[in-house]
Amino acid sequence: MEYALQEVKTQAKKLLKAFKSDPSLVKGMQIPLKKIAVSSLEELKLKHCLGLVAMELGFRDWHEAQQLLSGTKPSLVTINMGNFFYPKGCGGFINEWFADYSQARDTLLNSATSKWLLPYRNQFIVVEREYIAVFKLNKELMSSWTEIQHDMVVSYNSLAWDKIACAVIRNRQRDY
Repeated sequence: MEYALQEVKTQAKKLLKAFKSDPSLVKGMQIPLKKIAVSSLEELKLKHCLGLVAMELGFRDWHEAQQLLSGTKPSLVTINMGNFFYPKGCGGFINEWFADYSQARDTLLNSATSKWLLPYRNQFIVVEREYIAVFKLNKELMSSWTEIQHDMVVSYNSLAWDKIACAVIRNRQRDY
């Protein structure tokens, strides 16, 4: 798996460049910068921006994001999958939430309409088409959902998962 991880690295580079070209961004990012122990723009390096982007995606730090997005996590059922599959703008949708993967999977399989199963930190959400539309995926990626049977948990560490995750990360709203 390389696409999603590479996208995070690209966004970290863009964030660093944005900080360097517009120092006023630092003011709006005071709390996240304190979390990574950066107090001035002069101290800010790419490794810090990797941590900031990882935290925006719902991970504790860059190391946790790197493990998940590189495919080295053994099982998704008990780990933090971040919150990047729950973008801004999806809070208004009525979704089905589960703490147990098998219940979420049963709901997905027994649904009369097309639904999708997504991870959210250590939980699982079953969502409808309108939710998926927020990801702004192209037609090619939309067809990848069929390949993974609409399940972003069981398909972890597959090429389709990596491509979809990359697009979701790329298309999310950012403040920089």
